[in-house]
Order: sequence, then structure tokens, then C-alpha cells
Amino acid sequence: MKNIFYLYILFPLMMIFLELGSHFSLFGFSGGSYILSQIIIAIGVGSLIALIGSFFKKKAQKAVIIVILLLLAVLFGISTVYYSIFQSFFMWKTIGLAGDVTHFWREALTGMKNGWYMIVIAFAPLLAYLLVFMHKNYTAILKHRLVLLAIIILTSGYSVYNVYKTDLKLFRNFQNTPSNFYYQYGIVASNGTDIYQVLTNYKAGSDNETIIDPSLLGKTDIQMTEIKVILKNILEMDEQAMIASAPNSTIADMHRYFTSRPATNQNDYTGIFEGKNIIFLTLEGFSYKCISPELTPTLYKMYNEGFKFTQFYDPLWGGSTASGEYANMTGNFYYNAFCLPDSSTTLTYSALGTLFRNEGYGTYAYHNGYYNYYDRDLSHPNFGYDVYKGVNGGLYLSSYSWPNSDHLMAVATVDEYINSEKPFHAYYMTISGHTYYTYVGNTMASKHRQEVEDLNFSEEVEAYLATEIEVENMLKYLIERLEAAGKLDDTVFAMCCDHYPYGLSDESCAELYGLPLSDVRGNFELYHNAFILWSSSMKEPVVIDKPCCAIDIVPTLANLFGLDYDSRFIMGTDILSDSEGIAIINTSTNTGGMWNWKTPQGTYYTYTGEFRKSAACTLSDDQIDYYVKSKNKMLDDMKTYSYAILDENYYSYVFNKNGTPKYPLSE
Repeated sequence: MKNIFYLYILFPLMMIFLELGSHFSLFGFSGGSYILSQIIIAIGVGSLIALIGSFFKKKAQKAVIIVILLLLAVLFGISTVYYSIFQSFFMWKTIGLAGDVTHFWREALTGMKNGWYMIVIAFAPLLAYLLVFMHKNYTAILKHRLVLLAIIILTSGYSVYNVYKTDLKLFRNFQNTPSNFYYQYGIVASNGTDIYQVLTNYKAGSDNETIIDPSLLGKTDIQMTEIKVILKNILEMDEQAMIASAPNSTIADMHRYFTSRPATNQNDYTGIFEGKNIIFLTLEGFSYKCISPELTPTLYKMYNEGFKFTQFYDPLWGGSTASGEYANMTGNFYYNAFCLPDSSTTLTYSALGTLFRNEGYGTYAYHNGYYNYYDRDLSHPNFGYDVYKGVNGGLYLSSYSWPNSDHLMAVATVDEYINSEKPFHAYYMTISGHTYYTYVGNTMASKHRQEVEDLNFSEEVEAYLATEIEVENMLKYLIERLEAAGKLDDTVFAMCCDHYPYGLSDESCAELYGLPLSDVRGNFELYHNAFILWSSSMKEPVVIDKPCCAIDIVPTLANLFGLDYDSRFIMGTDILSDSEGIAIINTSTNTGGMWNWKTPQGTYYTYTGEFRKSAACTLSDDQIDYYVKSKNKMLDDMKTYSYAILDENYYSYVFNKNGTPKYPLSE
């Protein structure tokens, strides 16, 4: 009986406890039929542990089982606590990516403190074995081992069949949306899938063949109407020669896809900022809820007196700060933090630094975190910046803290470009708004504590708002310096967050945004944010009530500055054009879902498959089904080809380093 308990009951029960305990701590008490899949997988893994242990005797058996349970505890602990900190799952490809991760030891400790119950769940089976079961050994005859093997084969077969039969798309797109796979199949299966795809260099793919609209073929770059000539943001190139010269079928397919995309029309705003300087900021953990006339008057002025995009969303792309920054800087998106390191070895045609440098601008980039974090010391020079500096890499602040001061970064850098004889583009990646938000351990929060203490928020929300006052002080200082130099009217400010402040607790998120606490991470309005675009030369504000998101920033700026660019080859769209506009809304929970979208016609929820019409919807009920399918198809293709831009170094087959087409039309 003792052998039966160890062989068929103890270890499967431990695995069921690990999987379900972790699932409920991450996703709440939900899951439905998916719980059965996780139980079956857990039984198979538990049986495998029992089978492995059966080949060893006494002390060796105990040591082997302890090692296995310890590895599982670490795996489950990392998976759950990492998610609680970054609102995304750890991906094996990114191991060792962050460089000097000791800079974020405070976040790790706070994450473990807040997720203590997840750590207890992860280590409970190991502790139970050490305290209760380790003094017993078990043995297994051939019959027992064959039964265990049969259980392992049956549970594995069920899981593989289930994925293949019903969730093959989920497997193929694991790298894009791992949270869905974790939700349905648990931590062991998800990590196994991740490791398999890393080792086999598996690349996510589209489940639909790319369909080219015949009406797009043979188009020109000028559209004639009865009242005016409409120019398109397009570069003339010999598309057929480019396709014929493709080195393989993948690149040829990409050529056909991109050249078939409609180019955006130029518009009344095309070139209104031509020749002006531009300062662009990616704001760490920023929320438009920080903007107020009392606390942040400069931000308030910029937000309300420039271009005001009322339906701007900043989704999670899957790689925390790195992927958010990549979307802001390139107009494309990627699914993990490797987007920055991989960008160091590819042609970065659509990067802001590249686009402006090709127009003769002086280009400068700064970060007040470690200069080589996410390999920015490699990616940002390749993004077209002649100067890149960060802490320990050329940026010297008058004082250092955690996090460092955004204001002091501006003080230390503005003199490098403000007196430039040619127009300049300065880029800043801030850090003062970095999680966690406490008065003890976050210097920026404690620095501005007195300014927020009477706001009638909880301490965590007040501490968060305090950190973003550094952005206010930074902008105020830059404006003062530009005005003194006589260059304020000739300078445009653009800024957007890398992601919403996910370091806040659920309660604090609900409080700050005024949202229901229930499933607050799945609420689309949590990802509603601000793209601030302002110049003192603007005579009046421009309100744009059109769904848009972070990838639309680059093409919008390129059009405003009258840059020569081909809009077909950038995933985002000029917000100011007459294109329909779409906001991608990726949430950090399965119940909120990934790859939701919003257009002027309505909002689509991937988790339920529901489309909710907007008040301005012009679609009939008969048209909605086709409309939703076409938008989902468009988004699926966007994922496939946006990832492939980086994975295949695609731009190197289309453009020269100076941004001109490799295959120009013959005269």
C-alpha cells in the first residue's frame, strides 16, 4: 500500500496542488474546462516524478526527488512572482538579457513580498516532502513502472491531441500571447512549450494565407479626385524587380504583403513641422491620470493646447519597457524584450533616429538608467542616434539615486544639442516613474512627498504621482532653456509611456483610474493613455477623436515633419490621415485578452468574441460579421509581418542605409 501511495497518489497530488494553486493565484477562481487539462497534465508530470524516483534506492532516491521538487518550486516561483511584477510571463529567450539586473533588486524583493503566497504555494510540496514523506522509501516492480509509463503516455497524448485538435493556433502563437497558453495548460506545459520553441528556433506564424486585394495592384502614388490631387506617403520603387530578386520565399511573401498595403494619404497637416527640432520622450510607467493643472501645469498645458488624441491606447506588447519603447521608436511591435538587442544588428529604416538623421538632423539619445540595460548601447546607435548616453556610459548626473532624476538628466544633456546649427532630434527614455511606489526605497517618491500628501489618495497612488513630478520638472526646465535660446517655437515635444503603471496594486489601479476593482487589469480603460504632441508655435489645440495606439506615433510624426518615407512598410498609421484608425488593446490578463481592437465602428473583445458597436457605427448587422473577420485577419497579418521585420532583417532587402529604395523605378 505504501508503494501505491507514492507511485500513484503523492506526486500527482503535489503537481495538481502546484498547477491549480498557481493558476488561481494568477487568474482567480476561473478556468472552467481548462482546469481538467491542467489536472491531467499534473497527473502525468507527477507520475513521471514517481517513475524517475523508482529507479533509485534510499538516499539517492530522496536526493533525486528533492532536486526535482526544488527545481519545480523555483520554476513555479519565478513564473508567478515574475508575472506579479511585470504583468507578463518570463520567456526563456530573454534569460540574461537585462544586463545588470541587480539594479532592480528592490522590485524583486517587493514582488516577493507582495506575492509571498505564490512562493508558499511553489515550495509547499518540497517542504511537505522534507517534513513528512522523506523518511520513507518506495520501490517499483516492472508492472508498476509500466503502469506509470502508460499514465505518462496517456496524459501526454491527451495534451498533445488537445492542443493539436482545438488549440493549435494557441501553440503556434505562444510567443505572441503566452498568457493564454498559461491560462489553459498551466506552468509546466507552458514552460515546456517555451523551451521547445527556443531550442527549435520556432517562429510564430499566421494561420491565414495573406490575401492580396487585386484592386491594390498597379496603384500609383497620386490619387485624382474632382476637387484636388491627393499625394500619398510612398516611395517609388520597382516592386516587381524587388519581388523577383528576393533571396527566398519568406522575403518574397513579405514583399507582396507590404507592397499590397494601402499607403496613407497626405493631409492638411503634412509638413506643418518641417524643419523644426523634435524632443521625444518615452515616459517610464506614465499615465495620463498624472496630468493636472495643480500638480503638473506644464504637462497640463502641453496635453490640452497641442494635438489631443482622445482615444489613444498604449497596450502591452509582451516585453515590458523594451517592447513599449520599441513600438514608440519604430512604429512596429514585437512580442518580447529581445526587440532592442536584435535591433542592433538589423537595418532600422522606420526608427525615428534613422528617419530624422536621413533628413540631416543631429540625433541624440539619453537614458538615466544603466546605459547598457536591454543592450540599448547597441540598439540606440543603430536606431540612428549619433550620440547615445546612459548611466555608466557617458551620462553624468549631479547626484544618483533609485530611481534617478529625469530633471537632472535634462540638466546634464540639453547643452549637447540646444545650440546645434542644424535641426536636432533628442530622444529621452526616462526612469523616475519606475515601480515600486513607496516613500521608503523610491527616492523620487520621497522627494516629492509633500506635493502629493493632500490629494486624498492612498499612499501608493500618491507615491506614484510623486514620481511623475520629475517629468514635469524636466519639461519645465527644457522649455525654459529652449525659450532662452530662442528655439522654443522651432521645437516640437512628443511623448508617450512605455506601458501603464503596472507596478501599482489592483486596488491602486482601480483607485487611480476610477475603475471597478473586479478584473481591473482586464479593463480596456486601464490602457487608455496620452500621446502628448505640442509646440508653442501652435495657435490652437487640435482634437483628434480617432482610435489609435503607440505604433501610430512614428508615421504621424513623419507626416507632420514632411519626411520622405513609405507608409506601407510601417505597421502603424498616420493618425491625422483619412485612414479608418485602429487601436490595439492588449491587456495583462487572460480575461481582458490580447489583440482586442477598437475602431470608429466599435470594439472587439477577443476573450468573448463579442463586437460592441460604437454610437457612430455605420455598419448594418449583416456587415458586422465580415467586418470583424477582416479586422482580425488584418491584425493576424500585422503580427506575423511586424515580427518578421525584425526576425528576417527585412528592411535590408528593401531600403539602403540612407532610406532610399534598393529598387528604384527606372526613368
